[in-house]
Amino acid sequence: MNQRELKQSIEENPNLTDSEKADPDLTVAEKNRMLRDIRAPYYQMSDEELLQLIRDFVAENGRVPERKDLIYDVVIKQRFGPWGRAMERAGVRPVAQKYLEKKRRRTERKQLAKERRRLLREEKEMEAARLEEAAE
Repeated sequence: MNQRELKQSIEENPNLTDSEKADPDLTVAEKNRMLRDIRAPYYQMSDEELLQLIRDFVAENGRVPERKDLIYDVVIKQRFGPWGRAMERAGVRPVAQKYLEKKRRRTERKQLAKERRRLLREEKEMEAARLEEAAE
């Protein structure tokens, strides 16, 4: 069953939607359990398989999916974090320049801090050697 057929079967099942035809005795927890059972196969998939499903959606529909378009959106969010990052990992949306710039600045700050620590360590070693030399 492909994604479109799966979505349609969910929409047609009155117990899984907010339909007036839904079983009145069905609790929200039971409805959520039924949806979780439908999503269960997606939890078993590898990261690459999930990303390929996103790529397939884009190829089929010609647009980047929104969370409401995919039944396995919860799985994607759990595995890859924010929705935008998941779309970037799938390669269907370019990586945000703001994110790349922030990442670059963070790396530069780490390198500068590392260099400062190295210089301080060398200064302490030189001072210790000078004191030792003066004591002799």
